[in-house]
Amino acid sequence: MKYTHMALLLATALLASGCDKIKEFLPPDLPPAPIVKEAKWLNQNWSQADRHWFHHATQGTSTFPIPYSWFVALEQPEITIFSAAPLLRDETYLSRFGFIPSPKATPGLAAAESNRWGQKAGEVNPDTLPVGFARTPGYDDPSTGRKLPDQIGLTCAACHTGHLEYKGVSLRFDGGTAPVDFGKLQTVLGLSLAYTKYLPFRFGRFADRVLGPNHTSDQKAELKAQLDALIVAGEALSKKMKELPGTDAAEGFARLDALTRIGNAVFVNALIGAKDAPGFDPWQNFARISAPVKFPHTWSTSWFDWVQYDASIMQPMVRNAGEALGVAAKINLTNPGRELYASSVQVENIHDMEEMLAGSDPLRKVPGPDGREVPQGFTGLLAPTWPEKEFGAIDPAKRDEGRKLYRELCQGCHLPPVNDPDKEFWSDKYWTELPQATGKYLKVTQVPISVVGTDPGQADILQNRTVTVPPYVAIDYKDPCAASSADAAQPVTTTSFAAALGYTVQRATETWYLNNKVPPERQEEMNGNRANCLQAKAIYKARPLDGIWAVPPFLHNGSVPTLHDLLLPAAQRPKSFCLGGREYDPKKLGYEASCAKGTTVVDTTVAGSLNTGHEFKDGPKGNGVIGRALTEAERMALLEYLKSL
Repeated sequence: MKYTHMALLLATALLASGCDKIKEFLPPDLPPAPIVKEAKWLNQNWSQADRHWFHHATQGTSTFPIPYSWFVALEQPEITIFSAAPLLRDETYLSRFGFIPSPKATPGLAAAESNRWGQKAGEVNPDTLPVGFARTPGYDDPSTGRKLPDQIGLTCAACHTGHLEYKGVSLRFDGGTAPVDFGKLQTVLGLSLAYTKYLPFRFGRFADRVLGPNHTSDQKAELKAQLDALIVAGEALSKKMKELPGTDAAEGFARLDALTRIGNAVFVNALIGAKDAPGFDPWQNFARISAPVKFPHTWSTSWFDWVQYDASIMQPMVRNAGEALGVAAKINLTNPGRELYASSVQVENIHDMEEMLAGSDPLRKVPGPDGREVPQGFTGLLAPTWPEKEFGAIDPAKRDEGRKLYRELCQGCHLPPVNDPDKEFWSDKYWTELPQATGKYLKVTQVPISVVGTDPGQADILQNRTVTVPPYVAIDYKDPCAASSADAAQPVTTTSFAAALGYTVQRATETWYLNNKVPPERQEEMNGNRANCLQAKAIYKARPLDGIWAVPPFLHNGSVPTLHDLLLPAAQRPKSFCLGGREYDPKKLGYEASCAKGTTVVDTTVAGSLNTGHEFKDGPKGNGVIGRALTEAERMALLEYLKSL
């Protein structure tokens, strides 16, 4: 039974906590949970067992600053008086943050069967958490040596698993843009902890769940002390953040300033408490959120010569291990008395994930339909195909007209279509060898921002940000792609964020290889047979458009809600729209315009969220104009063709 005078009870709790800002203790508005009559996973060349493992395999992260057992025991920040509030991990509740429910038992496996990683059907997701949540088994903290309990963290599926709703059907697919809001989840987690401390009876229920019903009074007191200490530390961190200059740009559903957050995680949070570094202050490295980007789709990415929106990283292991550190895998950068760069990153799992995404060499020759040898194409995670049963059939005449427009207007940057029967995409013209690499990789087009005209904020981060580290972790990055890499650098304590991150992640993986006695040839394989080359330029890459219909919002910063809007001149695109609803528009190919309570307003007039550039309008090309103006009929024909990719 819910208490009818919520404000009175909450005010009483807040007075006990010494807080006079009641509104800060009220949970944020959330969109309503979608009404799902049917859920369907689209076929993308993965088995159900492999998909379920990918959704919950740990990367070694401690994304949420509490033990796993606490997370599954917390109640929602809802005030009740005669009964317990629902659990925070309730799948319907977490779906309101954009997360996809996931079963406890692996689909397709009998109870006694195991997946290829040796886990039985009910062991992959024992507490029925959503896609992207993982339990990291307890380990010794690399900085202190203190034994940590099981940790709760996010894995890459949390950001890169998409779902679109249409008339009660939820279409789900791996590698897509996740429509999630991590900021609101972090806020709610903090409130759940505070409510557990201050509201009557709640801590007792929490202790029973964490410690079991037969726990001792000493165990309960110790748990209470741990909760109190965590809340005090959280309040101190929040106070420090508020005192720092500047304000954060809005992120919200489907968008995150990942690069800035990774930099803060590695060069602020992981350096707090640095020993033997008098005068060093990690907060000098702090940067405000400035350039949110939409979570990128990942199919075929494993074979690109350069990855990230700004084409800044070459090696898959550095990309993926860096992402794990960004979502709070632990690394020792503070204690030179212990092994520096030792971390909790699960390198083996990360490599297995990358192999699942990549598949085998797409250029390997296999017999074609006519008996002649042809490249086999992508064999890992494939782009989803247009679901005609739900969204309607593709019009063949319009599709064929759109193909001509694609060749005229899109192919110069986005390359020939992956699935075109003429196989032009697989010709040597578009594939290249890389320095210190084995095999050939797709040569993605790197388009200067001065040409494409889209928001420069994300590319600016690696070009402009610098960081400082203690002397005992001085950065000694030598670019393997540089002409004189052998003596291209000397150890420094202040350097570019790009070099500092690339070096730190490389050292973390090398430390893991050393401690696990991984032979050099296996290391090369796990690194994707590519060197740790980096670049920071005013460019964005243009990737192939297979499955592009499935990944709204559009542009790298998610500032355009539909592909139809993207084909309009920038002045005619929505100045603002909302993210958080997931109802799909199969005509315009994107999200329906809806600003329900709890959704995120995207203001495209604000730096970092600009919807400029990538324009089709008459006049000279450049400065954001990439092609001639389109008629409405041409736009619809091009959209029809994009459905087929």
